[in-house]
Amino acid sequence: MTEKAVEVFIEDLVRRRKLAETSKNDEKSHILFQGLSENSLQTLLSSSHMKEISAGQQILQQGDTPENLYYILEGKVKTQRFSLDGAEVTIRLLGKGETFMDAVIFMGGKSPVGAQTTEDCRFLMIPAETVRRQAFNDSQFACNLLQIVTRHYKTAIQQIDSITIKNPIERLGYYFLKLHIENGSNNMDITLPFKKSMIANHLGMTPETFSRTLNQIKKMNVNINQGKLTMRDAYALCHFCDPDTANTCSRFGSEDCPISEDNCGGGKCH
Repeated sequence: MTEKAVEVFIEDLVRRRKLAETSKNDEKSHILFQGLSENSLQTLLSSSHMKEISAGQQILQQGDTPENLYYILEGKVKTQRFSLDGAEVTIRLLGKGETFMDAVIFMGGKSPVGAQTTEDCRFLMIPAETVRRQAFNDSQFACNLLQIVTRHYKTAIQQIDSITIKNPIERLGYYFLKLHIENGSNNMDITLPFKKSMIANHLGMTPETFSRTLNQIKKMNVNINQGKLTMRDAYALCHFCDPDTANTCSRFGSEDCPISEDNCGGGKCH
């Protein structure tokens, strides 16, 4: 029997989707459920439940076998790996509307990463067996999962590229530029979604290198103070742009855009 909180979630989701049908805005936070019929939603979520976990708690350990797909309703999460000597590497930084353990439950066996809350969280937890069965029976749901996993793959490639090819200032500038685009190109003030130490670890930088790099970024019409990023204008970070990022920017190709497809075509924009 579906718990009351999940029933309310389904009703709210259906309402939001009906509103979205008359809007040009794409709620990427609902990719997992996009295009699903109400019957499909009920089937998928009938055995699901919600859970609240406080900040700093380990949700899963590296090497655990995940029993659920986790959908973040509120809060933030990091996934991580640990070396044999206990050194931590932050793999992904996740927020509201994102999922984790989605790919792992199809891999079989133990999870290659752990997951920890970075602030108080509320999750929708969908049993792994339910996810696998519904993916087999519902092609739309399978396509939604494939879209999510493809995004994970693309993000992983970008992270590898950042750590192995980009220098520290390029890594941080690229990270800030993506935040700027995600928050809307007219927004000059952006609250950093995670602590600086987590961002540094995610970008493969020591705290000392991160601090030095922040000081360099501040010379580029960008200020970082008390966890808030403030840009003097919308184009302060455009020289960190690359083809993948340009295609997600609403300003790209406009008369005001300081870069062009021609000088992005080689893989680097100036």
